[in-house]
Amino acid sequence: MTVSRRSRAGSLRGWARSLVEDNTKTAPMDLVHQVVDLVAAAVAEQRTSAHRAGTGSAVAEVDDALPTPPGGWANPWLVGAVHEHAVSAEDRSARGAWYTPEPVVRGLVALATQELVPDFAVDPTCGGGAFLLAAADRFVELGDTPVDALSKIAGMDIDAGAVQASRWSLTLWAAAHGLEDVDLTSTVVTGDALRGYPPQWPGAALVVGNPPFATPLRTGAVPEEVAAFREGREHLLGPYTDLAAMHLLAAVERCAEGSVVALVQPQSILAGRDTGLLRTHCEQVAPLTAMWAAREPVFDAGVRACAAVLHPGARRPETVRLASGPTVEPGGTVPAEDAANESAWPTYAARSLGAPTLPAALTVASAPSGSGAAGTGADRLGALIEATAGFRDEYYGLVEACSEWEGPVGQEPNRLVTVGAVEPLASCWGVESCRFGGAKWLRPTIDLDALSPKVRTWTERRLTPKVVLATQSKLLEPVVDRSGTLVPATPLLALHADVDDLPLVAAVLLAPPVVAWAWQQWFGSALAVDALKLAARQVAELPLPTDRAAWERAADMILDAPAASVDEGWAVSCEVAAAMNDAYGADASVLAWWMERSKTR
Repeated sequence: MTVSRRSRAGSLRGWARSLVEDNTKTAPMDLVHQVVDLVAAAVAEQRTSAHRAGTGSAVAEVDDALPTPPGGWANPWLVGAVHEHAVSAEDRSARGAWYTPEPVVRGLVALATQELVPDFAVDPTCGGGAFLLAAADRFVELGDTPVDALSKIAGMDIDAGAVQASRWSLTLWAAAHGLEDVDLTSTVVTGDALRGYPPQWPGAALVVGNPPFATPLRTGAVPEEVAAFREGREHLLGPYTDLAAMHLLAAVERCAEGSVVALVQPQSILAGRDTGLLRTHCEQVAPLTAMWAAREPVFDAGVRACAAVLHPGARRPETVRLASGPTVEPGGTVPAEDAANESAWPTYAARSLGAPTLPAALTVASAPSGSGAAGTGADRLGALIEATAGFRDEYYGLVEACSEWEGPVGQEPNRLVTVGAVEPLASCWGVESCRFGGAKWLRPTIDLDALSPKVRTWTERRLTPKVVLATQSKLLEPVVDRSGTLVPATPLLALHADVDDLPLVAAVLLAPPVVAWAWQQWFGSALAVDALKLAARQVAELPLPTDRAAWERAADMILDAPAASVDEGWAVSCEVAAAMNDAYGADASVLAWWMERSKTR
């Protein structure tokens, strides 16, 4: 078989799209042959660098070059993969529709049915049918005949092409189990799950799937079905709630006692302000029994994913099962959190990815996210500091007033520092270049007279003793500014305090238990899975240690050994971290966890 170079990606995509959208009846083996031809053509397209001498055109032979996929060409999972590639990446991204790899699908179905197995399984956004295939296999594994298993699954999708692909997938599954002439027209149907589930679906079911990841309100385009579903639920769904979270709420609302809900979600659901009340609501009416999270992207969207296994109408479990990674590897259990704790889900996700066990005093210290009293308690860092941050206007205002200092060393006024210029207990200002406003600087300073009145007032208020804090890293990285001459550029935070308290503030930020606590409280809010992203109000919520004497000894280390270089600052930070680990009553595993993160901070 030879394929011309003219078989380009666009035409292949069009051909594949016509394949999955064709509503005519196609025999399973005919489908297999078409899939073989499609994949062969794609492989040939990738091999067109091999030219035949004298032919004048680039062709490639693939008769023996195409490896047989797992399960053979009659593998029902192959149809979903073909369906995904039948749609352009732009279209998939716009709809938030991504194919879920087989190991993730099988792992989540197994995780969801470890304790309770409903008599029926549905996928309200079934795509190519991957979760339906896994559910059918799970029923057979548990003792059902293929006929019974096929009768106990159902799916729906808003995309008619996806519905046809799911039907083909299940047709191949039936053929592989010796079943012929199966009628799947009522098994997988076209429809929008946000408008309602089909009336023939039972009230108690296993609801599994990977709903679309999309935030339509970001673009200002609000589909009719989204607006209709949000009506009356504004108290649970913030303006930027992802579509996947809406499908999760829909499943919880429509499922009766005895159901299990396990829908893939973006990790942003774990810490997003717009989903805090939704998480609390779900915990109250459908307690979480298991959590899966992945450090790496598990599908092409590049979004980190997670899944909460919920049991509508059930009693709260004493423990929660954990799983992680692209194969949904079991990872033990942890005690169940209080239902009213908005940070329960991010805590479970962080624990599934290796967050250490914290002292009891910290595990019960739930951050009052969104509370007007956040950070005002005597046991919170807010009792010592006033935390502030700049925004877009301040950033661009500083850009206009920034210049390179050419004067004598030691007399620099208003030294501007960026995230790249901040390391634990050390500033790289004047030592290493940084980028700011699209330019490279070594000794950037701010001319107050060049600022607008509003930005000048903002800047002058920050020219007082403070701790400058960098986040979006694996650790919290504080620099003590006793002289009050540093100007923190957005997104650096400024933590103002009495000059005598600055070492105490920095010591808290370097404490391994505090870093672990913050990562668990707000897991999913940073750009990277292992990073911390804290707003000013959240820094104020960090808990203080109970051992005041040990805390003061750690602060003295900072006071007695001011850092002159990054290496010296890091050496002191490690000593402080060890002392503060003791101040919070944490064991050696917490310090070891912090040290391991520091290697790639």
